[in-house]
Amino acid sequence: MSVLRSEFDVVATANDGAAAQECIDRYHPDVAVLDIVMPHINGIELTRKLARNGNSIKVIVCSVETDEGTIDAAFTAGASGYVYKPRLTRDLIRAVRLVSSGHQFKSA
Repeated sequence: MSVLRSEFDVVATANDGAAAQECIDRYHPDVAVLDIVMPHINGIELTRKLARNGNSIKVIVCSVETDEGTIDAAFTAGASGYVYKPRLTRDLIRAVRLVSSGHQFKSA
């Protein structure tokens, strides 16, 4: 994620949910930014899997969806943040900062 590289050490990027899981298992990042729509395993499913396995990683889910059902599903799965994609460049750095310090974030 190029928007994050100016502020954070981005340890890996992945093109699908399975690759994201492999990167998380290999690098143990503090925060993972996941798209809801990914091949193999979507962002909400991966978030749920990470939480179920006791992984302490903080997850921020990104999506174009603004309906409360989708947002609630992300937080219920274990996400600490939800960023609306059209606001990505405006909200993502703030979201990572807040989530990494133990707060939640939701794009307004």
